[in-house]
Amino acid sequence: MTDYFALLEQPHAPWLDSSTLKEGYHRKTLETHPDAATPGRESDFAELNEAYQVLQDPKRRLHHLLSLENCAPVSANQTIPQELQELFLLIGALNQRAKLLLERTRATSNALSRSLLKPQMVEMQKEVTALREKVRELTDAANEQLREINSVWQEDRAAHFAALSNLHSRFAYLGRWSAQLDELVFQLSLD
Repeated sequence: MTDYFALLEQPHAPWLDSSTLKEGYHRKTLETHPDAATPGRESDFAELNEAYQVLQDPKRRLHHLLSLENCAPVSANQTIPQELQELFLLIGALNQRAKLLLERTRATSNALSRSLLKPQMVEMQKEVTALREKVRELTDAANEQLREINSVWQEDRAAHFAALSNLHSRFAYLGRWSAQLDELVFQLSLD
């Protein structure tokens, strides 16, 4: 397994400064870009791109870090963290209601029927927006926890593996839900 932290000259840490990461990435890509590098280094450029994509995403960065530190990857089949279970149910129910409303709206054939459904569409958009904000707040809180763990990471790495694994799981679910809610917003805006 390639150590993406070493490849981009970053510390093995749960939190990375995005501007420092970006600078390191740009510096390394200048050396390996296919237009400027010696022939045959295209794979190096592709690997740098992959390293940057992994390290800039908290979920993927934690997976990579834990894989390197534990010598075992984080399980992809983790259960939903306890603190997110209620939100999981809310998003699932909202998703079902939104899809039913979208089906009803698309099945209507005249303007009057569509206009009668408009208040429900507006209310649904408000609910989706509120849940998107909740997911955003939880993501910000998870990032703050990453920063806190990062401040004591070098002192005792092993003591933080469980917390980082939990954060990885949180980022995975929050990212998935954020994408689902973004798609719902898009679908609701079309009708």
